[in-house]
Amino acid sequence: MTTLNPHAPHLAFADPSLADGRGHHFALTLQLTHGAQARGIPVTWLVHRDFNAEPPDGVTVHKVFSATMYDRYRAETKGCLPPDLHRRLLAELDDGVAAAGLSARDHVYFHTGFGDVFRALQLHAQRDQASEGPFVHVCTPYDHDTMPGKDPGPAVLEALRSFRALASVDRKLFFWAETPQLARHYTATYGFNMRPMPLPAPWMSKSSAAPDATRPVTVLYLGAAREEKGFLHLPTLAERLYESLGRSGRLRFVVQCSPQIIGYLPAIRQAIERLQALPSSYVRLIPDVLGEEEYRSNLLECDIVALLYDRKNYRIRGSGVAVEAVAADKCLLTFAGTFCASLVTEGGGCVVEHLDEAVDQLAGMVERMGEYRARAEVQGRKYRLVNDVGAYAARILARSEPRNRSPFFPSTLVGRIGAPMLAAP
Repeated sequence: MTTLNPHAPHLAFADPSLADGRGHHFALTLQLTHGAQARGIPVTWLVHRDFNAEPPDGVTVHKVFSATMYDRYRAETKGCLPPDLHRRLLAELDDGVAAAGLSARDHVYFHTGFGDVFRALQLHAQRDQASEGPFVHVCTPYDHDTMPGKDPGPAVLEALRSFRALASVDRKLFFWAETPQLARHYTATYGFNMRPMPLPAPWMSKSSAAPDATRPVTVLYLGAAREEKGFLHLPTLAERLYESLGRSGRLRFVVQCSPQIIGYLPAIRQAIERLQALPSSYVRLIPDVLGEEEYRSNLLECDIVALLYDRKNYRIRGSGVAVEAVAADKCLLTFAGTFCASLVTEGGGCVVEHLDEAVDQLAGMVERMGEYRARAEVQGRKYRLVNDVGAYAARILARSEPRNRSPFFPSTLVGRIGAPMLAAP
């Protein structure tokens, strides 16, 4: 383990939804922790009270939060949440800061900002003691329309509109977005600086094994079975390519189909039934939530990741799966007009307009898989170079330095999208 710098500020990763060792919340927190520790930065975790996983060496865990961002959707919890959940979240954050002994030079970083977090930080920024506590950062992958924790009323919108007038913004409270497109949208719409913080390349994300030319080309779908992530397109892809490529063993699909928080919608159940009707040697279904090792193993063993995401919901919204795929040198199959399409920078995948084209292009990728793999390797190497996980943590700490506190009009919009924003300390 890297020796930690005793003089460095502490970095506390805060995530109310981090309740176990599975899924994106744990994987991202673990990844960011490794990157920070590699730079000698001491790390603390502020997590859900039910957290039961083993943290990395050197990390102190404080179990303070009582509700996840998903509790508003679970039938057994949504009716039990108080109307002022954001106030409770802020009180729990205060408890975590006190338990961790964080000072005014330390940093708290919410890496997955949702509606209740933004409302809680509005209250925090309005308090006199905000200037005395640690620097607080929130990064979000969501635009307002797709943000969890968004009440039917205007509360989250009002919070977003209030930040431009609060003195602590860009002094003690800082905002980030997972994509340049999303950062531009927030900055232009709400009038305060939100800077892009692309997801870093996952720690040890690339496989060193050479591709096996004798095995079928593998198309992978990762994550819960959700319509907005293109799950309903998978049966058509698989059915239309079975006779030409599946029956001969040249192509196969590996499809995670674990239920989302609200369970399986009828259309999702029908899609799963269509996939189950195909030979198991051609379509392998994974009905369970994957642990970190199994998730990574499936990703590293595939060739193409299916990212046929809804254009409306993913025009500017980020995707952890897409970033992990690019960083692992995997080809992407995605719709034009989405964030995922912006990651196909070197021809390592296909960007299509509609499902018929996706079928045709996937068949072409199988025929020229060697060419696509080579382009994906270039693509992945460039992403890993620009989005190093150690630099991610360093940018968080550097944002609070006076030289990096840009006045609004807005640095995010004037020629700086996608460029390095801050010098690493």
